[in-house]
Amino acid sequence: MSKVKGVILVALLAVTQGVLGATEVNGMRLWAGPDQVRFVMDLTQQPKYEIFLLKNPDRLVIDLFGAEISSHGVKPPTATETVLKIRTGRPDRYTLRVVLDLDRPVSYSDFLLEPKNPYPYRLVVDISRDQTEIAKETRSEKTRSKKFLVAVDPGHGGDDPGAIGSGGTQEKRIVLEIAQKLVRLINSDGRMRAFLTRYADYYVSLRSRIEIARREKADAFISIHADAAKRKTAKGASVFVLSDRGASSEMGKWLAARENASDLAGGVAIGEQEPDIQEALLDMGLDWKLKQSKKLGREILSEIGQIGALHSDQVEEAAFVVLKSVDIPSVLVETGFITNKEEERLLRSTKSQEQISRAIFRGLKRYCDVEVSCLNDDVSDALEVFGPSHLAAKILPGNRSFILADRSFGLIDSSDVLDTQSLKRPILE
Repeated sequence: MSKVKGVILVALLAVTQGVLGATEVNGMRLWAGPDQVRFVMDLTQQPKYEIFLLKNPDRLVIDLFGAEISSHGVKPPTATETVLKIRTGRPDRYTLRVVLDLDRPVSYSDFLLEPKNPYPYRLVVDISRDQTEIAKETRSEKTRSKKFLVAVDPGHGGDDPGAIGSGGTQEKRIVLEIAQKLVRLINSDGRMRAFLTRYADYYVSLRSRIEIARREKADAFISIHADAAKRKTAKGASVFVLSDRGASSEMGKWLAARENASDLAGGVAIGEQEPDIQEALLDMGLDWKLKQSKKLGREILSEIGQIGALHSDQVEEAAFVVLKSVDIPSVLVETGFITNKEEERLLRSTKSQEQISRAIFRGLKRYCDVEVSCLNDDVSDALEVFGPSHLAAKILPGNRSFILADRSFGLIDSSDVLDTQSLKRPILE
């Protein structure tokens, strides 16, 4: 009887070893952003794992139970500022250990992604720098420029390539190049300043993109994307704003679902208010934001229509997560269909990218012409009197006055036109 038990035990161990050994690590990637580093491992099946931190020196350790490196070999990613080196080993015969040597204390979060073509199982570890360091580097509110501040958001990045054209062109690369050109143009305008939500090929979650814009106190948010469609002949650019009732077209609905699938996190944070106050703030903020977003969207769409085909000649609406910020006018620009061979070729072209970025810039400038926070620094006295949060303005030609408008309720009565002579100093010369 004991002999039979021994045979059964050996057989069970053999089966267990075979099953455990079936998980292979087929790839490793490291994406470095300004606030965090993302480490990704490709796996042949759902793993059992444990992650922990070690001190002196700082290390992050990932133990994968019953796993092994692919027989084809896996080259560790290149080191970054935070991750100095990546090495592997075996503390015992059933455990594959991956060690990330760090240059500082960190915190981390991890999650497992289910297979999604063309990706297998992926174990994702987000490594964040010490928050006190980040706080020191964050621009203080006191140093906030009075210039109209624009958040330019290149979609996707890192392990999320976005749409891929038949020629292998990745959306994440194209939109970053267009966004970089747009930022340079905006920064050449004395009234405006721009920054990117991602500066290189790394992943930023949808919610983080919103938080970056709000943290920097952006006055406008422009997200840059390239379209995709099952119908390869689909072509033309589109401009979207957030929908509070649902998509204005089937294409908008489909696109929003596709873009939002890259990160299901999102939403609007409006503080620790009582529920009834919170709801009122949301309604008021969203109403103003949608009006301003549509104004900005129409100006950009009009300019883009001057340089190429439009997929839709009106500003579309859809529930893009990345547009969900109550207090920032936000638009999403689909620059063309990367799944269309001709438009894929154009999107790769430096000349076409410059044309697109210039068109967006011209639309932004036209919007800026009637925004009080986008006027030159001489209007600072008026902003001090009335505050920038609820005002828009229009210069009256031939005199030194301008009409003030409440962002929530439209133009005020003409009798309330502000004469700038009454201010401490002339603000329009």
